[in-house]
Amino acid sequence: MNEGNSNGNGLVEDNEAVSKNEATDVTNTIEKNKTAKKKKNLLLTVIFSMIALLILAGFVLWGIANISGKSNLYNKASSEGPILEGIQSEETSNVESEKDITWKKGWIRYNDEIYQYNEDILTFLVMGIDKTSEVKVLESGVDGGQADLIMLAVFNPHTKTTSLITINRNTMTTIDVYDENGDYVGSGEGQICLQHGYGDGATLSCERMEKAVSNLFYNLPIHGYISINMGAIKAINSAVDGVTMTLDEDFKASLDGVSVSIPKGEHTFTDDEAHVYIRYRDHAEFDSATTRLNREKKYMAAFLSKLKEETAKDITVPLKVYNELSPYIVTDINTSEMTYMVSNTHNYKFDFNNIYSLEGTTVIGKTEHEEFNYDPDHLYDMIIKIFYEKVY
Repeated sequence: MNEGNSNGNGLVEDNEAVSKNEATDVTNTIEKNKTAKKKKNLLLTVIFSMIALLILAGFVLWGIANISGKSNLYNKASSEGPILEGIQSEETSNVESEKDITWKKGWIRYNDEIYQYNEDILTFLVMGIDKTSEVKVLESGVDGGQADLIMLAVFNPHTKTTSLITINRNTMTTIDVYDENGDYVGSGEGQICLQHGYGDGATLSCERMEKAVSNLFYNLPIHGYISINMGAIKAINSAVDGVTMTLDEDFKASLDGVSVSIPKGEHTFTDDEAHVYIRYRDHAEFDSATTRLNREKKYMAAFLSKLKEETAKDITVPLKVYNELSPYIVTDINTSEMTYMVSNTHNYKFDFNNIYSLEGTTVIGKTEHEEFNYDPDHLYDMIIKIFYEKVY
């Protein structure tokens, strides 16, 4: 009995020892799990903190780019405002006498009303160059390529609108002429499209075009330029998965070995169709430059509307489009400036009513080439309407 009790007590003691060991193991496992969980939580905290810092840094860099871009753009303007000849006067008028107005610097009087230039407007020169290749910097001379498409893109932060002003390539204005060696010959009246040719096909050509267009618009401030070789049209159309627009009449033409036939009505352009539609010009047709400009204007309106839709879904789309087209582009707009423009103007209103044209008449000039003589009164009206705000 005693041995049995002893054996029984031994078994009980052994069971108790096993239980204690199991409890210790469980406790150790729990502690290990807690330690592992703490390490995991610490690691996740570090990772999330790093992500948060990267996001914060991104916002900070975006903000810095915005601020820097805005400052750069406004500082690039070559003048403070247009110099509208014959209408800038401080003489007393009926408006002033009736309202007891003290004249301020920068005001102008037009049709017996007082206006001031909107200094917050941003204006960019957009050019389509008659070259199909990627941009190549040439020796300064006479082979820079003609500007077949000339537009001013105007962004007004006061009205939250985007406007386009189309300029006929044959518009007669003062241009600077250079010889084949790039030496300055003098200034004279010529088709504005020729000004781009007097340069290197890149920065120099664009700067000279910017000067000519600014002078045409009475010293209008221009905050940047972008020229695109026409070889990029297919890529432009492809970048937004095809531009859709409504044609008022059938379009049939052949260019560079490609023939297209597009019926009137709504149509989504293939890349080849867009290339022919934009570039084709019947030289046997009088004033064919204006006919083509009207097509370009409608296509650009449709393209910008599509680009606006895509940007609303993804704000980086304009930057992606730019990167895709960059081999064909010359521009003085840097990354921070583009960041500012994309983030601040993508929601501006734009439609066909915001497209304006420099009006005038086309004639055959002394050199037997077409010349577009613009209407100065209409130009004044357009400048006042788009770039000025009424004071009184």
